[in-house]
Amino acid sequence: MKWELKGLTLGRDDVIIGGKVRKYSFKTLLLWLAAVMAQDAFADYHYRVSVEPDLQKMSVNVCFGETIPEKLVAESMDASVALIGVWRESGEAIKTSGSIPTAGLPPGSCLDYEVDISRGIQRHDMTGPKVYKSVGATAVSNGLWFWRPELFADNQRVIVKFVLPQDFSVASPWTLTGDINVLEVPETPYDWPSWIVLGQFFNKTVNIGDTRFDISIANGSPTPDSEALFQWIKNEASYAFTNLGPIPYPNIQIYIFPNARARQPVPVAYVTRGGGPTLHMMINQRRSITEFHDDWTATHELSHLFLPFISPDDAWLYEGFASYYQYVIRARAGAMSQAEAWSDMMYGFRRGSREAEARGLTLLEATQKMYQGEPFMQVYWAGAAMMLIADVQLRSDPNDTWSLDRVVREFNLCCMDRTRPWTAWEVLTSFDEIYGKPLFVPLMNKYASANEFPVLDRALESLGLVVNASDLEFSSSSEKRLLRDQIMSPPSD
Repeated sequence: MKWELKGLTLGRDDVIIGGKVRKYSFKTLLLWLAAVMAQDAFADYHYRVSVEPDLQKMSVNVCFGETIPEKLVAESMDASVALIGVWRESGEAIKTSGSIPTAGLPPGSCLDYEVDISRGIQRHDMTGPKVYKSVGATAVSNGLWFWRPELFADNQRVIVKFVLPQDFSVASPWTLTGDINVLEVPETPYDWPSWIVLGQFFNKTVNIGDTRFDISIANGSPTPDSEALFQWIKNEASYAFTNLGPIPYPNIQIYIFPNARARQPVPVAYVTRGGGPTLHMMINQRRSITEFHDDWTATHELSHLFLPFISPDDAWLYEGFASYYQYVIRARAGAMSQAEAWSDMMYGFRRGSREAEARGLTLLEATQKMYQGEPFMQVYWAGAAMMLIADVQLRSDPNDTWSLDRVVREFNLCCMDRTRPWTAWEVLTSFDEIYGKPLFVPLMNKYASANEFPVLDRALESLGLVVNASDLEFSSSSEKRLLRDQIMSPPSD
């Protein structure tokens, strides 16, 4: 049996994918066509992505609905370097210059393009290589290959179908559909970074509250203990849920990449928000699993997800928030003692204060310098100090049962928009509106533009904490001990 499609004669086992004729069984062909037709029925943009087993390049076919954008853009400045070529349905090559021109294409038309993913290209984009190779799998920044309209109109749907070799999988923060290899792209700005992983890797899912965690662990040498690492992440997610509240996202993707060279179990970790939240962790799988459970990095990164995407100019807020809760959550979960949590937090404040004094920079200036590779302790710990000051003041209000926990939870219920960047001022204004009194914005106004570290004397006095040169003393006052316990114990409100 033969098929006539777009001027090509296809044999029984042939199908066009990404502009190439490939071999598939007749049954697979029918299933594939049915899936594509079903998804195309409601998609404004439909992508079909295929890779060969060597994971050297991606072949992409993108089809438009009734609306044709003026151009396609990509998040990474190195996307043009990785782009091998672009072709019309007729096979005519399209000339590109920083974008893929699409104006003038008729409705319902398609384009094919290919992207080199054989190496970590880093020519123009200095935020790091956009390809990570592991044993049997490749992680690729979507900014390198996903050429898309700069803006999606309201209610437009974008479907991406991955056509993969046998035993290959795809991991992505994008929204799952009925087919594990067909994903819908959520509405987030095109220049928010995100990644996918293609190939063979450990993949497991756990639900914590109403949030689904998809945990993908790449292979390495030596082979990481994937089940033990999965249990570690499961514990960390449970700590955050139980001791701060529901994480305000339905899906969270977690990528764990082995072979990091460092003494710590997790020397590098960060969160991206493009297409949905993703936690990235570069690990040294040679470290014992006990060291992973004793490490605060995963707690810190998960804490970021309780706030929306905040402008990097205001990193002091989101890094300070996570630095504060990395110890509060772990103490509440019993992963460390309350005394250890207070001691480690005071050590962080001491380092941040010394750095601020030595450099003479305002907090906003220090935040900008941080991105140039300069020290960051002032940024992280001045923000954390403001969180402690606010939490103590909230809990000291004799007429209410307020806490920083409660403000954050109510903010996530009422106000958090996940599809746009926020400023610190916007977040903290919302916090003050929720509390009903000016607290957070005055703290920001006092310290963000000042070159002095936040003054903690009143908060420490309320907590009964006396910081000495080499140790930390705890007041035996029942009232002050109660306040300390309230902060470091699981929330009851």
